[in-house]
Amino acid sequence: MERYWPGVGRADVEAAEEHLCRAAGELTRDGSPIRVVSSTWVPADEVVLTLVEAGEEDDVLEVSRRGGYPFDRMQRVEVVTGASRRWRGGQERV
Repeated sequence: MERYWPGVGRADVEAAEEHLCRAAGELTRDGSPIRVVSSTWVPADEVVLTLVEAGEEDDVLEVSRRGGYPFDRMQRVEVVTGASRRWRGGQERV
């Protein structure tokens, strides 16, 4: 999720991520596994990028709704690192 957030500070990002994690926990308990991986704050651009691991786009939308976290854009991404390849057993997944 990408959010243009004028005036955002570190405490705002931390609080927003806590709300999203709480909402992800609720959704996971309801049977839709979802995980908030990280948030990246770009102070100079007033942008927050939040990486979410989910099976369905609708689950990300629901986490955003439950967490009270509006966003401007959502895009599917692939994280490619040595650690992610090892975690997935070296298999490519889409």
